[in-house]
Amino acid sequence: MDDSMYIESLVAQFLHSKGYYKTLSALEEETQTKFTPTTLNNDESLQSIVEDRINFKTLQSHTENAHHLENGDVNTLDSLSQSDIVRRRNIILPNWEVKYPDSVEVLNLGTLNSLIIDSSYFSSFIGGKIYNLGLFVTNTKYLLVYDIDANQLLLSVHDPLNGQPIKLVYGIPYSNHLFLCDMNGNLRTMSLKRDGLQYDMELVTNSNDSVKLHRRLITDFTFKSVKLESDSTLLGYFSSIGWDGRVTLGLVREANNELIIKQIGEYKLFTNPTCILLTIDKETNLPLLLVGRLESSLLTIFSINKHPLGAEEVKLVELGKLSLNDSEFSSHSFQAMSIGEISYNNKDLIITVATDHIPYMRLITVLVPSIEEILSYSKNIDPNYSVFEKLDKLVVKDNNQQFTSSSPILRSYIISNFNSLSPQDKYSNAIILSRPNCSGLWIPGDDGKLRGFDLRTGNVIETLDSNDGRAKSAFIGQCGMESEVVVVCGAVDKKIVIWRCS
Repeated sequence: MDDSMYIESLVAQFLHSKGYYKTLSALEEETQTKFTPTTLNNDESLQSIVEDRINFKTLQSHTENAHHLENGDVNTLDSLSQSDIVRRRNIILPNWEVKYPDSVEVLNLGTLNSLIIDSSYFSSFIGGKIYNLGLFVTNTKYLLVYDIDANQLLLSVHDPLNGQPIKLVYGIPYSNHLFLCDMNGNLRTMSLKRDGLQYDMELVTNSNDSVKLHRRLITDFTFKSVKLESDSTLLGYFSSIGWDGRVTLGLVREANNELIIKQIGEYKLFTNPTCILLTIDKETNLPLLLVGRLESSLLTIFSINKHPLGAEEVKLVELGKLSLNDSEFSSHSFQAMSIGEISYNNKDLIITVATDHIPYMRLITVLVPSIEEILSYSKNIDPNYSVFEKLDKLVVKDNNQQFTSSSPILRSYIISNFNSLSPQDKYSNAIILSRPNCSGLWIPGDDGKLRGFDLRTGNVIETLDSNDGRAKSAFIGQCGMESEVVVVCGAVDKKIVIWRCS
C-alpha cells in the first residue's frame, strides 16, 4: 500500500481487530480504498504504537507533567476513590454526544440599550400547536417572547406588571401559562393566547391575587411537572429562594383553564440560599427539593409528608443534608452555586453542582438517594414504618433551621470532582446547562467562552467565543424536535447569542 495511506491502514487494522465493521466500511467509503487482509497486516498495530507512546509519556520529568496540567490535563476519574455506595451501583455517565454548534447569531430583539435580567426556555402549547420559545425580561420592564423555530420575535410587552420590574420568568411546560416573579417577592401568572397570526398576553391573576412568596427579592424559581392518576388537576410543584433566607415549596393546579397556586410551606435557612433543584422521587412521586446555601458545602434535601389529596394539610419536611465535601470534618470550604440534573435512570438521580472555587469553577457530580434510602438513615424513626409514616414523623412546628437538627448528613455519594477550567471570581454568577440525554454540560464562563464539558472523562470538548465578558443568564432548549439550542445573554456586552446544533 502507498505510504501516504499508512495511518489509514493502521486505523483500519484497529477497527477490524475490534469488530467495528460498520465504521471500517465508512472509512473505506471516505478514503475510496479497500483494506484487504494483506494491507491490514502491519508490523505494528495502532494499539501498540499508542501504548508505547503512553509509556514514553509516563517517563517524562515532573516539570513536563506540570506543564501538561497547566494546559488542561487536570481531570481524571479514579473509580477507586469512589465510595462503596457509588461503586455498587456501577454508574456510568454517558459520553459527550457528538453534536457541535454549526451556526451562531446575535439576536436583535431591540435590547441593545437594555440588559437581559433573566431568560428561560419554554416548550409551550398554544392554540393546539407546540412552540419552542425563548422568554426574556429586561431592566427596562420588557417581556419578550421569541420563537426559536421560526427565528422571529413574537411578542414584546412593556410593563406587564403595571410598574413592577420582572425579576424572573418561567413557563409551565406544554401549556400556555407563565410565572412572573417581581422585585418584591410576589409570584404572578400570565397566559399566552393566539389570535390569528397575533399573540396576545393576558394577566390571569390581578394585583390583589398575587402570591407573596418572599419578604424580599426572589433570587431563583423553578417548576417541575408531575402527573398523578389520583389527581388530574395537579400540574406540578414549584420552589423559590430569596434574599430573606427562605426556601418555599408550593403546588399548581388547573381548573376551568385557571391556575390555582398554593404555597405548601417555607423554611428559614442559617444563611441565604444560593441555588435550588426540584425533581420528583420515582418511588413515591413526591417532590424532592435540593437547596444550596452560603458558607456550606451541604445540600439540604426537602420533600412533603403526603400527596396533596383531600382536605388534609400537607407539610414541608427536611429529609437530610447531602455532603459535597470528601472531608468528614468540614462543611464550609466552598459552597454550591448552581445545580443541574444530569440523569435519572431507574432509581438513581444524578446531579452536578457548580461550586464557587476560585480561579476555576469545580463540577461535583453526586448521586442523590431516593426518599426511602434517605429515611433509612434516620435513627429516631422505627425502621418498620412505611415511607409515609416516616415522613409524618419528620413534621416539625418550627421551620427554622436548627443547629440541633436530627436530620442525617449523607456522605460518600460523590461520583466525581472535576476542574471545569471555566474562570470565575467571588462575584461570579455560576451557570451550568445540562444537555439533553445526559450527555454533558455547557458552561458560559466569565471570559466570554462557552465550554462544552464531558462529565464522564472530565474533558473540555468544545470552547466557543460567545460574548465579551461574563453572562447574565443562559438556557438550553430545542429547535424542532431534536436540534439543540444554547442561548447566552451577556452581562457586559448585552448581546443575546444563540448557538444552534443540528
